[in-house]
Amino acid sequence: MSNKGISPLIAAVLLIAFTMTIAGLMAAWAQSFVSGQTEELTTAARESQQCTGANFNIDSIKTNSTHVSLVLYNNGGMELNDFDVFLTYENSTAGPVVQTVKNAYGSKLPVGDMASFSVALDQSIEPPLSKIKITVVGCPNVYKERTFS
Repeated sequence: MSNKGISPLIAAVLLIAFTMTIAGLMAAWAQSFVSGQTEELTTAARESQQCTGANFNIDSIKTNSTHVSLVLYNNGGMELNDFDVFLTYENSTAGPVVQTVKNAYGSKLPVGDMASFSVALDQSIEPPLSKIKITVVGCPNVYKERTFS
């Protein structure tokens, strides 16, 4: 009678080699995952720290059929670079439609100063304008919103 197979010693060596290979792959994956997460958190913390002193108030908003005129006041502790404006229109058939105006002011706003600028309304979108959101460029968590009824 002939038994064919591998010896227990060779089986143990193969099992250990297989386990070590899987462990090596998992370690490489874990290292890249942790370094990616650390980089994301570091970037978020840096952005948050840069924007700690950023703040502004909406002094006035005036609308007509073609433009929205804004007056903003920098009441924070740092110069603001620029503003992005998001205009939301309520459309009864399509739902809310958002018009984005990047770098709407186009200049820096020093601490304690006011900025006055206007944004053209998208004439292809049916009014009415329902909400306006203004964010600081480079500090997306620093924003103000106004809702219209």
